[in-house]
Amino acid sequence: MTTYHPQSNLKILLVSTPKTGNTWLKSLLALAYDLPVVEFPMPEFWRDFDSEQFDKLGPRWIAHQHLPPYQAFVDWTRERNIVLATTVRHPGDTLVSLDYYVQNFAGKTYIDPQTVKLLLNKETRSSRIEVSDGFEAYVRTKFFKALNFSIAWLQRDLSYGIRYEDLWYSPLETLQALTDEIRPVPQPVLKNAVAKSRIEQMRSNVGEDRDFFRGGGVGGWRSSLPRSIIELLDQSPPYPAQLRWLGYDLDPEIADCETQSIKSLNSKEQQAVSSTGLTAAPQMHSPRLLVMAQDYGKASPAAVHSIQDHHSRLNAPASDDPHAGRLPPLITNLGARLYRSRPDLQQAFPDLYGRDRVAFSHWFTEIADEGALANAFIIPVYQSWVQNRGPTFSPVHLPCQPPSSLEGTAMAGTEICR
Repeated sequence: MTTYHPQSNLKILLVSTPKTGNTWLKSLLALAYDLPVVEFPMPEFWRDFDSEQFDKLGPRWIAHQHLPPYQAFVDWTRERNIVLATTVRHPGDTLVSLDYYVQNFAGKTYIDPQTVKLLLNKETRSSRIEVSDGFEAYVRTKFFKALNFSIAWLQRDLSYGIRYEDLWYSPLETLQALTDEIRPVPQPVLKNAVAKSRIEQMRSNVGEDRDFFRGGGVGGWRSSLPRSIIELLDQSPPYPAQLRWLGYDLDPEIADCETQSIKSLNSKEQQAVSSTGLTAAPQMHSPRLLVMAQDYGKASPAAVHSIQDHHSRLNAPASDDPHAGRLPPLITNLGARLYRSRPDLQQAFPDLYGRDRVAFSHWFTEIADEGALANAFIIPVYQSWVQNRGPTFSPVHLPCQPPSSLEGTAMAGTEICR
């Protein structure tokens, strides 16, 4: 371990799901190490990685961003000795906090436009979230993607993991456990950081933006989320697997009760291809891919079996993937077929099963945001991230340093050290 010195070079990047305690942990670490907080640009995953804008941030800083572990970006963080940390929080509380954020900050700061479209409700809101078509659609089609940001970094054992709940109940002990691994800090300095990062103090410091700090807390989802949304999180893939992997659960009385059937996807969600074709990263366009998901309810039993068999083949690991079934994220036969039909994708992601695996997967799963692919083709990819054992928090999850023989390969960062 390196001895504490408040002016020594240190760069820390939090890479996590939104609304899981990033701002709080960033404040704690900034005060502990006397680091300037900087705005961190979002890497463009479909282009060659350009480190210049990131290197301009200087030798000492802390920041946070929400993105998957693109290999070129991971390589840059290693080359620059950047400390990576990832926060996790109960998905129910994360969802409530995210909804609050959209209601209060849409139009004031950048938030994913489709998230705003689905969640924003201009009517007066009570402390309990009301069910709406947009809110339910967000949970069905997008929220699990946001949860996967934290999952992906921890699954690859690339970052320190910190539970929001541990910070809430034992802030000093949890912060010290983390700083002991990064660079030990005298306890009086840590106590000062904790005191200055209390919700009330942070609200006072930001003035008119005080609404950004809702108040935090643990377990508020029980009284804020509608029962139907809790049932979705309990029953609808990939949420059950994500919850288990992260080490969270739902109330036993909710999980064990007799629940109403989850509604079938609407006709728009059932389509594998929209009339406008597949959308991609900016300035990338394509013709339609002729794979249609059909309405099971109107099909005969034999037709349903045929459709399901067709979907199974499309969702199976790509036949030419040397890591098929062993290395997340899953590249399916459908993804590989799409890749082979698109010269622009081949140019953007030349090493499909290696260095560009995560970047292509992010493109493949995000095109559903425009209604291009049904959930049936997206969820298996997210399920693939949570097949192994989840992270261990005691109270901090410790990352692995992968063997040198794996550096720069698709397997880099996947060695399990728990």
